[in-house]
Amino acid sequence: MSIWDGAPKNSRAVFEHLKVLAKRMRVESYGEIAEAIGESENRDIAPVSLNYPLGFIRDKICGPRGLPWLNALAVNASTWLPGDSFLPAGVAFGDDEVVHWRGAVLAVFGFDWESANFD
Repeated sequence: MSIWDGAPKNSRAVFEHLKVLAKRMRVESYGEIAEAIGESENRDIAPVSLNYPLGFIRDKICGPRGLPWLNALAVNASTWLPGDSFLPAGVAFGDDEVVHWRGAVLAVFGFDWESANFD
């Protein structure tokens, strides 16, 4: 059984795109991510629909394996900060949330994602 069985729609495509972003050391807005995946698969993807795949990547792939949270690379186009669901439910860092996010992004950039394959 693959980790992708039962995963929210687009989870694998989002995961693979985020790995590319990590290698390039860049963040992208939800809209940019949705557009890139949509172009590669020749279909439209609503940016708001990325919420579930990003949570799945954080909670089912990265978290249990002690990997940096790859979902940190997805940000709001207006603020260039992650959305409210960046952190799991019940986790809060108060005023230090932006500092925590920046550290998470650096950890993602420093990790060898080429070696990460979860089929």
